[in-house]
Amino acid sequence: MFRWILCALVFLMACTVTNADAATISNQSSALTPILPARGAYFDSSKSGTGVAVDVGLNGFIFLTYYGYDTLGAPTWYSIQGQWTPNSEAQRLATGVIGTLNSPLLYASGGQCITCDFTTGPTLSIAPYSVAVSWTSPRHLDLTIGNEHWHMAAIQYGTSDDQLLAGTWQLTISWDGGAQANAGNGGVAARTQIVKVEPGFPFPAVEGVIVMPDPNIDPSIALPPPGSNYYPVDQSTTCPTGGPTPRIFYGAAFSDIFHATQMSALFSDYPSGEWSAPMLWYNAAQGRGGLDVVTQAMGVDTVPLALGPNNIHFDLYVEPDRVVGHGFVQGQNLIGVPAGFWQPDTVALNLVMERLPDGLVERSIYPCAIFF
Repeated sequence: MFRWILCALVFLMACTVTNADAATISNQSSALTPILPARGAYFDSSKSGTGVAVDVGLNGFIFLTYYGYDTLGAPTWYSIQGQWTPNSEAQRLATGVIGTLNSPLLYASGGQCITCDFTTGPTLSIAPYSVAVSWTSPRHLDLTIGNEHWHMAAIQYGTSDDQLLAGTWQLTISWDGGAQANAGNGGVAARTQIVKVEPGFPFPAVEGVIVMPDPNIDPSIALPPPGSNYYPVDQSTTCPTGGPTPRIFYGAAFSDIFHATQMSALFSDYPSGEWSAPMLWYNAAQGRGGLDVVTQAMGVDTVPLALGPNNIHFDLYVEPDRVVGHGFVQGQNLIGVPAGFWQPDTVALNLVMERLPDGLVERSIYPCAIFF
């Protein structure tokens, strides 16, 4: 087993959470998977006793229940319900907000009491308070009612937020821009596979992976921010001896994005060779992570990863059982990818991960086939 070693120099650099500036995004695909609020209970740890429960219906209709107390200290609740308004990627990068809910604050009265038989439903009335709800990630919301404000986080059940990515997932990547701009080429089909994501470990705190920028890295590409966890990604089955080369070890889901990026030459003299790999990371404090393409090699006691010179970056929005990522290409088209597929400043890729039972493996007839 490899001893993990940190390259401290990398984290002396100024890093940002996202790998793109809001002003650079010029177009967004209409086929992107929507980023929705996480279902469940939220609370503000600095104001215990009050919280909200959130449910999300078809096409982003939200039902939010606020539970708190009246001026005499008796428990009470209100509801807020309406259509979710998602932000575009450019708006999200500029404001940090993924979407908002704007609806009146509703108060229910006259319904069934806990010791009473049901006779009639409650009467709904609009409470005389202004209300605003915005989400800065699927698991963090800001709620304002009247003059009071809460910054709420979704309650953790079973595992801490910094380990939400660990487990077995069905992962699908689709590329919309190429299909629209290059109909003659047939576009790029959605690619799906089952992957195992190992438990994460913080970049700067353990013996780990050396992460470094390529000397010719595009200036729009940034390293993950300090405080992020790195999650090794493996396919769910081990390919037999004599199977595919390490370059496509991760299988079908990554084949198109691997073959659209230029590998770094930093490790060309490594006996183990070099190949493309996904670098999956998550920053629990900020509620977001990323998936970036890196060049990987195997040293004697290290696993070095080089980011750049170009990249396809997915900003990830993480829930316990679902991860959605919107992707965009960064840097020059270095290896002659059809122009319709390589459109800088355009958000045109989807990544969706759905959690599966641990121990489930790929049963495809070609889990280790070469996907060129």
